[in-house]
Amino acid sequence: REKFIRGAERNGIPPQKANEIFGLMAEFAGYGFPKAHSTAYALITYQTAYLKANHPREYLSALLSVEAGNHDKLARYIAHAREQKIDVLPPDVNESERDFTPVAGGIRFGLAGVKNVGEGAIEAILSARAEGGPFQSLADFACRIDGRKVNRRVVESLVKCGAFDSIEENRARLWAGLDVALESGASAQRDREIGQVSLFGEAADGGPVLPEIPDAAPWTDQERLGYEKEVLGFYVTGHPLESFAPALARFSDTTATAASEKLGREVRIGGVITSLRETRTRRGKTMAFGTLEDLEGSFELVIFAKDYTRMREILKRALAANSEGRRTTPLLVSGTLESLDPPRVLVRDAFELQDAESNLAARLRIRVAADEATRDRMLALRRLLEAHAGECAVLLHLLIPGESETIVSVAGGRGVEPSDELILGVNGLFGRPVAEMDL
Repeated sequence: REKFIRGAERNGIPPQKANEIFGLMAEFAGYGFPKAHSTAYALITYQTAYLKANHPREYLSALLSVEAGNHDKLARYIAHAREQKIDVLPPDVNESERDFTPVAGGIRFGLAGVKNVGEGAIEAILSARAEGGPFQSLADFACRIDGRKVNRRVVESLVKCGAFDSIEENRARLWAGLDVALESGASAQRDREIGQVSLFGEAADGGPVLPEIPDAAPWTDQERLGYEKEVLGFYVTGHPLESFAPALARFSDTTATAASEKLGREVRIGGVITSLRETRTRRGKTMAFGTLEDLEGSFELVIFAKDYTRMREILKRALAANSEGRRTTPLLVSGTLESLDPPRVLVRDAFELQDAESNLAARLRIRVAADEATRDRMLALRRLLEAHAGECAVLLHLLIPGESETIVSVAGGRGVEPSDELILGVNGLFGRPVAEMDL
């Protein structure tokens, strides 16, 4: 201020006036720059919202292309696209471009997102497709592309992620035919380089005779999804947890995309454990770090030595089952959500999803109308509860619609062992859903 006023005086401005001017400048500096920024951001926000609302496939295609290198964000945006009923389709050698692109069926995965497929390979594939039209078979693909840019590793990755599904749905058959197709392609390239044309190696339409690939039993869903995860970083044509979605929604209280709402609080998350790394503490004890994936993304797990000793076998058994493709073994993990991006949980407990009912159930509630509570039904209910004896309390709600509700503690303080079988049995007695667990 002093420097400004002295300079103003030298230019014939009275000190009082110069001081007022500087005061106005200082006041403007407090809001003018942020206001300009907020105005610009408001315009960008409006444009973004307009595009998302009116051109969702194009908008999400651009967003996915920008975040192609961040698998956690990709998984989150793909989950969001599916919530909007927009399918994210696997890569396709006959339709994919370099980046994610909107197509009639949804959003087509870009070739740049496939592991081991570099810029040179992408250019070679797009060039061959533009020049000769769609590829008709794996052998046709191998014969037409430049084998120096599209090597075996590239083709293997394309088969694993489903990029040839529009040509042959059985990926195992393509895998079994890789050798013969690539040998045919290498032979065709050598002939092109020396300008040789076979007198007898042409089909009736004038094109080369292409070898047939052998038959093979299709990959299991576990194998197919595992290969997709390997080369894309996540699942595209399905998810190992899809069949467990209702149970996960029931027993977990947050997901990878909604974790910000629970920061610093106790959470219960569900998914498959995909990595587990042990380390020794300064005191010589073993703790572990892991990764748990749900339907929308992943969590980092930190398991201190005291808790890891108790959970080690459960975690290792689940990881082995998932890794070896024997079966999907979802876990429920509880602890404190310590941080975000990616979400990190300090784990307190873990158990298999199939044991959730018995581990989490606080009480069993049975709600029936008073006129449904006949003597025969009550005796049958008593026998059923006794057959599933355990520690979980049972409360019977007897309702007279519009008048009263009476709550009775059943079995004189004895409880039950919660299970789906018990719930089905109770519901079967009354011919409708009447039983539910409080968690």
